[in-house]
Amino acid sequence: MAEHAQGSTIVDVFWHNAARYGPRPALRRRVGDGWETLTWDEYARTVRRLGAGLVDLGLEAGDRVGILSSNRREWHLADLAVLSVGAVTVPVYPTNSSSQVAYVVGHSDCRVLFVEDIDQLAKVLLRRHDLPELERVIIFDHADGLDHDFVLELEELAELGDDELSLHPTVVDERSAAIHPEDLATIVYTSGTTGPPKGAMLTHGNISANIEHVTAVVPIGPDDRFLSFLPLSHIAERTVSHFGQILSGGETWFARSLVSVPDDLLDCRPTIFFAVPRVWEKFREGIREKVEESPLPQRQLGERYLHLAARKGGVTGAGGTLSTIETAQHRLLDAVVGRQVRSGLGLDRARFLVSGAAPIHPDLLRWFKGLGLPIAEVYGQTEDGAVTSINPPGAIKIGTVGPAAPGVEVCIGADDEILVKGANVGPGYWQDPAATAELLGADGWMHTGDLGALDRQGYLSITGRKKDLIINAAGKNISPQEIETRLRYEPLISQAVVIGDGRPYLTALLTLDPDAVREWAAHHGKSINDAEAMVSDPEVHAAIAASIEQVNDEHARVEGIKRWRLLPRDLSISSGELTPTLKVKRQVVANRWSELIDEMYAG
Repeated sequence: MAEHAQGSTIVDVFWHNAARYGPRPALRRRVGDGWETLTWDEYARTVRRLGAGLVDLGLEAGDRVGILSSNRREWHLADLAVLSVGAVTVPVYPTNSSSQVAYVVGHSDCRVLFVEDIDQLAKVLLRRHDLPELERVIIFDHADGLDHDFVLELEELAELGDDELSLHPTVVDERSAAIHPEDLATIVYTSGTTGPPKGAMLTHGNISANIEHVTAVVPIGPDDRFLSFLPLSHIAERTVSHFGQILSGGETWFARSLVSVPDDLLDCRPTIFFAVPRVWEKFREGIREKVEESPLPQRQLGERYLHLAARKGGVTGAGGTLSTIETAQHRLLDAVVGRQVRSGLGLDRARFLVSGAAPIHPDLLRWFKGLGLPIAEVYGQTEDGAVTSINPPGAIKIGTVGPAAPGVEVCIGADDEILVKGANVGPGYWQDPAATAELLGADGWMHTGDLGALDRQGYLSITGRKKDLIINAAGKNISPQEIETRLRYEPLISQAVVIGDGRPYLTALLTLDPDAVREWAAHHGKSINDAEAMVSDPEVHAAIAASIEQVNDEHARVEGIKRWRLLPRDLSISSGELTPTLKVKRQVVANRWSELIDEMYAG
């Protein structure tokens, strides 16, 4: 690995690596049938022009600037331009409604806002009367008929920067040099699983500390490649494929969409890959489906390999330890079938695979481990820059989220809450002293709101979420998180929401996985291809009932699901039931399907 650039801020590192790796590729995006490259030289030159353009608009150090866009190279350019002149970046989820956009932009008092295209611009124009502090909008894509007193195209901002640089050639360098570690760098609004989003503040020092902590466990360098596809508005993706890429001197490739990720992976073949549990579940389903659809000889080899791999990984109920002959057989099949599986995913060159942002079932990790694809769970919060603990390569302990990252302290409070200290912990919430006091407390520890336990080796396990804790009618405390994760591991189930607070027993709202249920229907000779139509199929209900029984057998009686209902469709981001990182908004789901819930408790 290359020696990392030294500097007190990510901006320092960026300028250093841009000079160091000048003609090498930095960012790649899909154009037609190929990938267009932006070199480090071009990256730095554009950031300098855009940063100077912001200065020309009158932007001062500490001013807030929003970015409302999906993942694309302009997101990185805008972010670095904002940070390099001492301003504060405020990411906004592109899936947000106009009212949600207005809340984040208005609450943070953004003076300038970058938007992706005319559709995102429309959200802003619809609520412009609610945003008196917003002076300018910069649009990434070309658009006709703009109000140029309010909206500029990105190239127009760069041209303003050219004028500014002709008069003050060192203005951006001077602004960058004036940044201190304690200066605010970004305000990242939580996705709001309960209540309105809060703006978590992170300083330049917090970001630098977080990256330093992570790279002490996973060294990175200029040969590393990252695929950007999870929302950059979330601190985890931004840390990996944006800040991580800057520090590494390597490349970030931008997936065209979440749907295109399997194809984009084949082109990018990342060395470090971060995904949420739902993505790993989809990968598993895709591998199984591909094996099932193979011609007979290949299918038999594939099925045998997956069976042996599951046992080698230690998947529960897969059949136990391999014999000497089976171990040799697995080794032989892995060299052929396993290699094809890893190459077919585009992960054959990956040296570090990560899952985070939500719980993942241990057997799913064991399954991938058996395929030669060990996945490390990582744990953290927006409020501490995304990483509290991380499973180190070569020492992954499945079922845990790893030991505290170097430089981070973790302890378990009297009520089993996970508490955190470290230079990565931010100063609190923007314009919310009450929430900040609750987060940081008088004891100097950040209160995560998560429940957990530490083993003798210091590995952390997450046991639940304090606010999600169910207290049933008998006063029994039950954490629904593990039960829901286990339910989602069942082949046909996509999402699970366990209900039971103040109730006599637990119930669950479930959704079918559209891809899995279509495959199931084909396997059972059913002509129905519509996943929604399968919700009322008696055989589907029987399969789900068998899954519920299996899950109940693995839990104490009080933790068993007594009644359940299949929802007519899967949960989605667009419906407001999932966050952009695919976590369930529990209260939204409970409110939306309250009649079904009441029905399960009737009588």
